[in-house]
Amino acid sequence: MFRQLRFTTLAKEQLEALRGNARFASLYKQICKALGYLEVNPAHPGLSTHKFFSLRGVNGEEVFEAYAQNNTPGAYRIFWHYGPDESTGQQRISIITIIAITPHP
Repeated sequence: MFRQLRFTTLAKEQLEALRGNARFASLYKQICKALGYLEVNPAHPGLSTHKFFSLRGVNGEEVFEAYAQNNTPGAYRIFWHYGPDESTGQQRISIITIIAITPHP
């Protein structure tokens, strides 16, 4: 199932900061690849997705952590949750909200 990604203001700013800096071109590419996997299959083995227990969404949603990098000092992670889903007529749109894109805490 294809999902639509939505970004919080913070996540959008973090992604744009990486995109606008030539020094982070490789990292930006890795993050975009991980976001693509997340759209198609949040359980993709390359993402190593798991619950992140220290954080909850604005409405109490369970938050997940997905790997954009692995085996790298300060490896980047994508924090996200499901929802809020939307309906347009007969079609239901499944949303994944990206909370943050940051080095491993």
